[in-house]
Amino acid sequence: MKTFEQDLAEQIMNEHSVWAALLANTNLGNYASSLWNVTLKPEDVTINSDDKTFTFQHANFQFDVEAGLSFGDDHSQYTKQVSGHGTFQSKDSKTIELKTLNTDKITTIK
Repeated sequence: MKTFEQDLAEQIMNEHSVWAALLANTNLGNYASSLWNVTLKPEDVTINSDDKTFTFQHANFQFDVEAGLSFGDDHSQYTKQVSGHGTFQSKDSKTIELKTLNTDKITTIK
């Protein structure tokens, strides 16, 4: 059975609008990213059930940058470590649903 932390970690990783906005706000100049991925361990999610909030830390936001004219000319991988917070609602005794997600601290690893 999934824990609430596992469920929220999956929902955070799949909240595409937040990660797409983070990528859009990353200064890539005239270059573009073609792939991105987010990983987050359930143990890095802390839930406050009383006020239906959560925090997370150590989410790895990985993306590539294509700098050449042809695919593969100049390909670089980058990782940003992200922390944040948000709110959730309980759907029933076994299911929670992400309501809001905000990023707080963003650190470039490479």
